[in-house]
Amino acid sequence: MKELNKRTLHDGLNALPQHDPAPGVWREIDRQLTPSLGDRLPSYQPPPAVWNGLAEELSRAEAAPQPAATVTRPLRKLPLRWLSVAAAFLLTLGIAYTVATADGGPTVTYAFNKEVAPSTQPVQDWDDDEESFARVLAQLEAINEPELNTMRMELEELTEAKEEVKAVLVAYGDDPAVVRQLAAIERDRSEIYRRIIVRI
Repeated sequence: MKELNKRTLHDGLNALPQHDPAPGVWREIDRQLTPSLGDRLPSYQPPPAVWNGLAEELSRAEAAPQPAATVTRPLRKLPLRWLSVAAAFLLTLGIAYTVATADGGPTVTYAFNKEVAPSTQPVQDWDDDEESFARVLAQLEAINEPELNTMRMELEELTEAKEEVKAVLVAYGDDPAVVRQLAAIERDRSEIYRRIIVRI
């Protein structure tokens, strides 16, 4: 929860008088809070019969003879050992024969061919549709409708921008950033052209 009057509370706490208790107060409180638990436990002494019984059990356990450790030797089974050696040898021969006669599968051959990459010069086809744009602009001049006039003005502005970018291309060469900018202008012009055709 956020305190709304935090500054007022802080100032009020700082204005309270300072007080430190006497040094012996904390020791006295500690003595009163933690009395020794050992003093509270009842004392109990078991009867002597308990101790005598424990001593007898221990002496009997020490006096009882310990069984000797028995050593077991494995039985010799020579025929079984020879059979396991023969089986391992035959298994090894079988695996070796299988690996030697296994069909390696089809052989893979790699073929490659070098080709000359086509020219990376961009195709400059951005003037192909100018005749169609000019016809639409001529039709729009005859129509006096506010929305179409707005679209015509946008189309004229984009055409001017296109001409400026083309001039930059001629001056500085085919810079990819300028070509992308020209492509974006052409897309915008095509979108406005499409909207005008729908309205006419």
